[in-house]
Amino acid sequence: MTAYENSRRYLNAFIDIEHELEKIAQTKRHIPFYQLVDKAALLDPFVRDIAIELKEYGDLRNAIVHERIDDQPIAEPHEEVVRRLEAIRDLLRTPPTVGELFLGRVVTCNLDDTLREAVTRMHTHAFSKLPVYQGDRFVGILTAEAVTYWLADHIDNCLDLDQEPVQSVLKYLQNPDNYQFVTPDCPLFDVLRYFEDYSHRGKRLQAVLISDDGTEKGRLMGIITVFDLPKIYHTLDLK
Repeated sequence: MTAYENSRRYLNAFIDIEHELEKIAQTKRHIPFYQLVDKAALLDPFVRDIAIELKEYGDLRNAIVHERIDDQPIAEPHEEVVRRLEAIRDLLRTPPTVGELFLGRVVTCNLDDTLREAVTRMHTHAFSKLPVYQGDRFVGILTAEAVTYWLADHIDNCLDLDQEPVQSVLKYLQNPDNYQFVTPDCPLFDVLRYFEDYSHRGKRLQAVLISDDGTEKGRLMGIITVFDLPKIYHTLDLK
C-alpha cells in the first residue's frame, strides 16, 4: 500500500457521501457538512441514525485536509475506519431493496371467507395480520386487533365463527388505510421511513405490501410488517 493510501480512499468516500447527502437534502448550494447532515437527517432515517458518526468523520476529514506538518497530513485513518466509511457510501449510493429480502408467497384471505378460516390461517402461520382480497381486488388488512374488537363486541352473543365473514370484521379496523404498497426495487430505507411517518401521525402501519407495479392492482409478491424491522436494521447495520 502506498503512503497515505487510506487518506486517499477516505477522502474519496467522503466526497461521495457528501454528494449523496446533498441529493437527500435536495440542496443545490454548498452548505457546511454539519448542517448538511442535519438537513438530510430530517428526511432520511439512515442518516438520522448515523448523524453523529458522520459528523465525527467530518472532523477527521478536516484534520486530514487542513491540519498538516511539513505539508503532510497529521492524521491517517485506520483501515477499519476507511472500510466503514466506504460501506456507508455504498449504502447511500446503492441501498438494499425490499426485493432482495422479502419476496415470497403471501398468505391471504378472501372477503367472503369465514372468520374461522381467517383466524385458523393466522394461527397456523403465526401471523397477526392477513391481506384481504375480493377475487383479484385488494380490500385491506385483517388484523388480530380487529378480530379482538369484534369478539369483544359480540361476547354476549352466541358466536359462530363459521357464519361470520371476514368482511364484517374489517369494520372494526381503527385505521383502514393501514398499509403501503411498494415495488420490489423500493429501498429498505423507504420502508423505515413509511413506518416512521405513520407513527408520527399517530397511526400504525400494519404492512408494507410488495406488488409488481407498486399498486393495489398489481400481483402481490411479498409483505413486510413491524416484526421484520430487526431484519432490516441488521441488513443496514443501523442497530
